[in-house]
Amino acid sequence: MARERKADSIEVKARQAKQFRRRLVLTILSVACIYLLIAVISVRWRLHQQEEKLEAVMAEIAVARQENDELVRILNGSDEEIIERIAREKLGYAAVGERVFEDIYGFDN
Repeated sequence: MARERKADSIEVKARQAKQFRRRLVLTILSVACIYLLIAVISVRWRLHQQEEKLEAVMAEIAVARQENDELVRILNGSDEEIIERIAREKLGYAAVGERVFEDIYGFDN
């Protein structure tokens, strides 16, 4: 009888130890999975932010290229064309016999 109780006690302890190890392994795996999930989400968020920055920089580059093309076009024009253009756009002058219409209502198209 004492031997049976001792054997039962050893079996119970062995089962408890096995269950403890199983729970420990499952807990460690769960924590590792949660950590990896958080790491992946963090990396995806940073990637998204960098893509937005890239789009903004690409838009700035496009604007700078347009301005550069305009300046190159101006520089490639003759001196008279450049002077005439500056007189028309910046100073508001008009050529002889030319009619210039001004929007008195303030509408910009």
